[in-house]
Amino acid sequence: MNTTFQSAERKYRPDIDGLRAIAIISVIAYHAGMPGFSGGFVGVDIFFVISGFLITALLFNEAMAAGGRVHLGAFYARRVRRLMPAGLLVVAVTLLLGAFVLSPASDEQRNLARMAIAYSYFGSNFYFFRTTGGYFDAPSFSLPLLHTWSLAVEEQYYLIWPLITVLIFRLAGGQRTERFMRTRSMWVLGALLIASLALSIGTTRAHQNFAFFLLPTRVWEFAIGGIIGLAGMTFYSRLRRWGEGLAIVGLVLVIYSIVALDHNIPFPGWIAILPVFGTALLIVGLTANEGGQVRRLLSSRPMVFIGLLSYSWYLWHWPLLSLYRMHNLGVQDVTANALIVVIALVLAWLTYILVEHPIRARRPGPFRGVRSTLFIGLGMMLASLLMGNMLKWWRDYQAGLEQHQAIVMARSDVSPYRKTCTLNAFKPIGELPTEECMHGPDKKRPKILLWGDSHADHVMPMLMEAFPDVAVYQLTMMGCPPAIGYEAHVPATSPYCAEFNQRVLQKIQELQKDGLQGVVISARWPIYLWERSISVSEKQLDTVGDPQKMATARTEMQARFDATLTALERAGVRVLVLTPNPEMIYLPHLCIGLGKGSLCDVPRAVIDTLLGNAMAALAEVVSRHPNARLAQIIDFFCDEQTCFAKRDGKILYIDENHLTATAAIGLAEFLRADLDWLLGQPAVAIQSESTAKTAER
Repeated sequence: MNTTFQSAERKYRPDIDGLRAIAIISVIAYHAGMPGFSGGFVGVDIFFVISGFLITALLFNEAMAAGGRVHLGAFYARRVRRLMPAGLLVVAVTLLLGAFVLSPASDEQRNLARMAIAYSYFGSNFYFFRTTGGYFDAPSFSLPLLHTWSLAVEEQYYLIWPLITVLIFRLAGGQRTERFMRTRSMWVLGALLIASLALSIGTTRAHQNFAFFLLPTRVWEFAIGGIIGLAGMTFYSRLRRWGEGLAIVGLVLVIYSIVALDHNIPFPGWIAILPVFGTALLIVGLTANEGGQVRRLLSSRPMVFIGLLSYSWYLWHWPLLSLYRMHNLGVQDVTANALIVVIALVLAWLTYILVEHPIRARRPGPFRGVRSTLFIGLGMMLASLLMGNMLKWWRDYQAGLEQHQAIVMARSDVSPYRKTCTLNAFKPIGELPTEECMHGPDKKRPKILLWGDSHADHVMPMLMEAFPDVAVYQLTMMGCPPAIGYEAHVPATSPYCAEFNQRVLQKIQELQKDGLQGVVISARWPIYLWERSISVSEKQLDTVGDPQKMATARTEMQARFDATLTALERAGVRVLVLTPNPEMIYLPHLCIGLGKGSLCDVPRAVIDTLLGNAMAALAEVVSRHPNARLAQIIDFFCDEQTCFAKRDGKILYIDENHLTATAAIGLAEFLRADLDWLLGQPAVAIQSESTAKTAER
């Protein structure tokens, strides 16, 4: 039997290492922010297909040779030698750097410790699924071990795939001819492929974190690799004349995915079919035609060299990029990143020749035997766990020092209603929250309702401070502008925002009959008017900042917000509209923790430019409604020259644009006249001096 087609592991395939080179180059170039690699994250999907191709063939051939048995211990020992020593080395160095490079006593240190602990038990993907807003979120650069999510998926695959193979052979009974078992295994993998792909497509939009990070929605990528790994000699012999064409088509699909996709496309979902099926076609073509030009290209020395280092390079590159970018306050410096990528490649080469290859090939000392290797693997898991806890201890020790108290307080200084009362704009609403999102007495009859996005949520402490004996009801949804009919015009359209706003208006009409007197509206209006964020770390659409787009958005927003205020006027409530708050260029607690001083503040002129269009647009609309009043808050954060990140020893922001609870509480006294008006005499045309000035701009 031709072992080229029978076993992918027994006969070395330099072209597969060349394919690994394409995968790793695309991932690293994407992470480094290099142009032309906007879809480079699909390199991970390429790796998944390769793993399915190689491991499935290996397990099947072993089971056929051993009468249906798989030596699980030997298999897992090979995985330990292949993956864990290099992984432990990189995690140890990352934790050491994190202890001294990251902001002292910061969430970044604590999160890094938790990542290392999750890595220790192959649970990184679950950790990021639970704790992040998604792989493509702007804060992802502050997660030095984020890349280990894919390693966790692979390790979970290594745990279950041998068991599936054993089960297939056990259920076959005496029918264990190679052809029968190959066909049966492919049917099982085909069923897994269909079920997993359907799950991936079905969950990507509403539950992207689940679809991206967890194994069930990635199984199909391993399965398609497994199917082509099981295809026998006859199949590939028939395709020999088509091999080069299939390889070219597959390569085109892979390159197209790397160049054309980007983080704005919901992923994985159906679009992942392009790189996954492209990789599968490429492997099929390479296997069918051993003498083709594509195979020669991928088998060239430079490609094989990169492919051999791909695992170690993958391990090193992201922690170095992440730690540097955090130290650089989130600024994406492509030139510096290129140098870091080269340094990571050198470290990968050293790791390969000193750690990875010697342990895998020579099996020194305890790595020689299966049982001893497994014990060493367990020891390395415990070592990662211990090192993660040591960094947690170091962070907690720093947090107890007086000089770090502002940093410690900033990240936890949030509204008590933040987690429970700000709805996810990409999840079905269900019932609106009720008493759990109300402050004060008589929660059946609130006097004030807070409506808006996460920028409404962060001012809830202001209302709690101003009205300790008044029931205040919070109804907020992240990324959802409180302007009925305008929901579809914002940069990141939510499928549930329009429904939420309609239901809030209905709730206001109902509550007014029970004594609701005032509505406070707050939102991050510049973003909804397509203004470019000044934050160095925030990802933005290419169309953001376009003058024509901004002009159209302003006209539409004003019309919709005008209608919204009219509806509230008819409902018989007063409306206090807060102007947007200043925003920061750099993450304040990180900048302050690293001792960057005045660099952490923002010139007032920059903030006036950022907020001016939104404030003028709001002022024009509010001026037409006698039941509405515009409250200016910018002067609370800024003097004539500077908008501050920190005042009186306290940090004012939990990130670049959300206020701390301390800052919000301070607003209560600053806006006392506006807040008193909200529950004052029957609605009359009252307009503050600052509102009038804004309207005149």
